[in-house]
Amino acid sequence: MSSLFTQIRLGQLPGHLLWDDGRCFAILTIKPINEGHLQLIPHEEVDHWDDMSPELTAHIFQVASTLSKTLRKLFPCEKTGLMIAGLEVRHAHLHLFPINAISDLDFSKAKDRADDAQKLTADKIRAALQEQGLTSVPAD
Repeated sequence: MSSLFTQIRLGQLPGHLLWDDGRCFAILTIKPINEGHLQLIPHEEVDHWDDMSPELTAHIFQVASTLSKTLRKLFPCEKTGLMIAGLEVRHAHLHLFPINAISDLDFSKAKDRADDAQKLTADKIRAALQEQGLTSVPAD
C-alpha cells in the first residue's frame, strides 16, 4: 500500500502540493509549527533517509535549498529550520520551516491550521517559486 505522502501526491488524499519534479515533491504539513512549514519527500518510498541513494540525497538537499531560500523571502525569520524525524510516516521526508529561535524546533508546538489559511500559504509559496521561473511547481 502506498504511503500517506504518496497518496497525497497522487491526489488520492487532500493536501497542498507545492513542488513535484518527478523525483521528489513538497507539501504543506497538516500541523505546522510555523506558517510555511512544509515537507520534502522523495517519490521513492524509502523508510530511513540514510537509505536513499547518494544521488537522490543530493537532489533532495538541492531542492531543500531552493525551498528554504523561498521560505526566508516569504516569511520573516532568522533561519529556515530543517529536521528529519520520520517517525510519524514511514516514508523519508525533510521538514523545512521558518524559525527565529532554537525553541522553534519543537514538534510539540505544531498546531492544526484552517485549510483556507493553508491554501493561502500554499498559493503564496507556489507563486514565489513560479516567479523564479521554476517549472516543478504544480498548478493549484
